[in-house]
Amino acid sequence: VEIIRQFICSQLMEVIRIVFLVILYMSIMFSMNVRLSLIAVAFIPIIVGYSLYFYSRISSSFLEADEAEGDLTAKVQENLTGVRVVRAFGREMYEIDRFDEKNNRFANLWIRVGRLMSVYWGAGDFLTGIQAATMLIVGTIFTVQGDLTLGDLIAFVSYNASLAWPIRS
Repeated sequence: VEIIRQFICSQLMEVIRIVFLVILYMSIMFSMNVRLSLIAVAFIPIIVGYSLYFYSRISSSFLEADEAEGDLTAKVQENLTGVRVVRAFGREMYEIDRFDEKNNRFANLWIRVGRLMSVYWGAGDFLTGIQAATMLIVGTIFTVQGDLTLGDLIAFVSYNASLAWPIRS
């Protein structure tokens, strides 16, 4: 329920904002230079495809880590409400060991998620860097040939850079 609420309250608006920005910036870029815009558009399916692939792989890791957090929280609540019973039967060390086991599992799962995220962000930054470099190189060639002004190139590169994060999102 919390995930659905969070999606409706924040993520849905973010999706709408991203779609609006992509449409706005792409229309401005196409009005400036169609050939350079087509090169920019060529990278979008690659970046989106990579993001979809990554999120499909990491979603199970997030789910597993969230479930481990729920198990850990339930264990803490169980031990806090049943502390008298645990003490009465002398099971403190047993319960500490069970808590440590759940806590270690929880920590290891989130470390794994962190590693996966670092791979994603590194590779995503590399892809968007290749796109930005390609845009700059081709834009420079167009500027030298007189097909694009220097000001248009700077504006184009700025619009392209502004699209990098929304497209990855």
